[in-house]
Amino acid sequence: MSIPEIFALRVLIRRRFPTRALVTAMACLAVLLLQSPAMAADHFDIVSVKPAEMPRPIRRHSPGRIVYEGIGVAELIRKAFALPQYQVVLPDWVTGILRDHPAKEKADYRFFTIEATMSPSTTDTEFQLMLQHLLIERFGLTFHRETRQLAQYELTFANGGPGMAGAKSVSDDPLSGLPVDNEDLARTKHQNRDSLNFGKDEMRVRGDYTVAGIAELFSGYLRHPMVDRSGSAEYYTIDLTWGWSPYSSPSFDAGMTNRATDSEAKELFSEMEKKLGLKVTLRSVPTEFLVVDRLRHDATEN
Repeated sequence: MSIPEIFALRVLIRRRFPTRALVTAMACLAVLLLQSPAMAADHFDIVSVKPAEMPRPIRRHSPGRIVYEGIGVAELIRKAFALPQYQVVLPDWVTGILRDHPAKEKADYRFFTIEATMSPSTTDTEFQLMLQHLLIERFGLTFHRETRQLAQYELTFANGGPGMAGAKSVSDDPLSGLPVDNEDLARTKHQNRDSLNFGKDEMRVRGDYTVAGIAELFSGYLRHPMVDRSGSAEYYTIDLTWGWSPYSSPSFDAGMTNRATDSEAKELFSEMEKKLGLKVTLRSVPTEFLVVDRLRHDATEN
């Protein structure tokens, strides 16, 4: 029974039943509400949130259960709303993101271990709603959405297609230190082949990346975010050197980085087209942002 149907039934009950019968009928309606999938599908069945001493990469997710160990609120919000970091405006105390401005609040390194159960048939959309309600109810999250005009670098394949070789497939063997039901395990195995090195005046990127992964990496060092528009989910092996380093200037506060200007980024784009077969186009598009208005440093007790 849908939510509109249930509330229509409530109106009908009020009109047709006397007071005593109304109490019985309303009790039955309450049971219907609790059993309604529309009401139950946006909350976890059982959830525990505890402080963790340090970040950890354990993100277990099997049908009907999650265990996230040492997760920060920035990552949790990204999972809950399925948004890239550049579309989320967070309080300055939140850690785990790169900033290009001095923070107005002291960084507060908080991590949590979250265990929760749900129906094994929970969909991705329902799971995201469950995480959103968890953030609202346990972390006091309030937010609003607003549309802003955003300049972004769009990545597509240049004429002739990708100039990168496909990455070697990863094995099915367990990964040391991670459970077999860890989220994005194949991605983690590819990332184990990655290396990022910074010299005085250059940075070098090597390893296995999707085009979306390349965009996400360089978004942290550019004035505008980089967005994948290639339509490819394949992993490629890359080896790319950019004659610019985010740490060539005096260092900023922890969590900050320099950002390359549009002119400084041109060398990167030229190398990406020559070495990777990726074309970069700067566009300005209306983009919806999630703006966090309030977020507690600690979760409420279990």
